[in-house]
Amino acid sequence: MPEGYTKATAWLQIHSLLNSINHMLIFLVAVFFFILARSLEFKDTAMHMFMTGTGFHVLIAQAMMSHSKVNPLTRWLSHRNKSRLHAILQIVGGSMVLLGSLGKFSSKEVHFNTWHGRVGGAASFFCAASIVGGFVNYFQPKLALKVMPPSELRFRHNLFGLVTFTLGMGAIYLGYYSKFFTKYVDTDFIPGMMLITGIVYGLTIIAPVSSLLTKLKYRSKRKAEQVQ
Repeated sequence: MPEGYTKATAWLQIHSLLNSINHMLIFLVAVFFFILARSLEFKDTAMHMFMTGTGFHVLIAQAMMSHSKVNPLTRWLSHRNKSRLHAILQIVGGSMVLLGSLGKFSSKEVHFNTWHGRVGGAASFFCAASIVGGFVNYFQPKLALKVMPPSELRFRHNLFGLVTFTLGMGAIYLGYYSKFFTKYVDTDFIPGMMLITGIVYGLTIIAPVSSLLTKLKYRSKRKAEQVQ
């Protein structure tokens, strides 16, 4: 092993490679959603698929990776500007998810008769709550700081974001079983999309989970100190 080459260095290189692969997969998914929706003139379920899919699978996924040290798109930005980009991507992506979901809810009498609908409904609710929580975490108003310290706000925002993203990607994964996809997408192609969604989810949460574990250690240490 070369001098100065450590396990941490090796992990950073591997993580950087995985991050680059993830960006390419996300780009391919964005192109696929756009082409499919455009071929159906962005009508009804096609618009729902495009809005929610792009919101979660593309924009919110990018927001989740914005603070990663190995992200080639953001590593040259300051921490402050990374936070701003994260907020913008979350707001735009979250708004697309909510608009796409509301459009679907308004066009159906029954919304939660499938697992895709149930998980998607939960993801939409958490997405709305996550946007509000994001504003609180970013601006940290005095009222919120009276209730809990900034570190606790960041921990909960991190955890809540992971739950929301998991629900959103879960809804997309289940959506591949829907009548819409089996009707308009080649059934031989669907397993490939499911695999890509699973890979994107796994690669996207590496940085947020790592950050959450660090915050959890700090949180546990702080509580132990308070008890003493």
